[in-house]
Amino acid sequence: MWRASLLVLLLVALPGCGSADSSPSSSDPAAPAPSAPAPSTAAPAPELVGRWQQVHDCPTLVAALDDAGLGKIAPAMIGDYFPQSPPQQLAKKSDPCAGAKPQKHAHFFTEQGMFGSLDQHDQQVDDGPYTILDDHHVQIGDGVFTYTIKNGDTLILRPVITDAAMAEALANPREFSLAGWEVAVTYDGQKWKRVDCEGWC
Repeated sequence: MWRASLLVLLLVALPGCGSADSSPSSSDPAAPAPSAPAPSTAAPAPELVGRWQQVHDCPTLVAALDDAGLGKIAPAMIGDYFPQSPPQQLAKKSDPCAGAKPQKHAHFFTEQGMFGSLDQHDQQVDDGPYTILDDHHVQIGDGVFTYTIKNGDTLILRPVITDAAMAEALANPREFSLAGWEVAVTYDGQKWKRVDCEGWC
């Protein structure tokens, strides 16, 4: 629950960052720092409004963190699979995902511009405002993401991680971080399927 509480604070308290999915990864030291597209005043994109669901698994999250150059912070980000184990304990495991079971997870976007996530028990675990920046970028709390919707029923999200967010996460690898959260929100590039809102959106 502490992770959910921190995420609520993070989403509500922080403004924004970002760039495009074609930008070089911020883990590449030779790459220029990404820059956010200018916010627009457009209403939430009708095609993004809805509930999107997938089955999470721990190895996929760890691989996504590795790909983003954030493998060092994995123990702080896989706690949903081990709610009784602090990051310091998880960091001692030779296989951080040993014993983790896949979990259903959902995100929802409302017409009123609110974002939220639901755990495997359909309990809300985070929330915050979202803003459509342009046709392919959405800002959720302080994070910016690219989004693609295929055939109206498949959502692909990718994080846009700034150098500052990357540095902050790596400097405090056992703490919850914006950069780690951005990866955990997206499971970078994994497909989310549209499902019935069931009152959430």
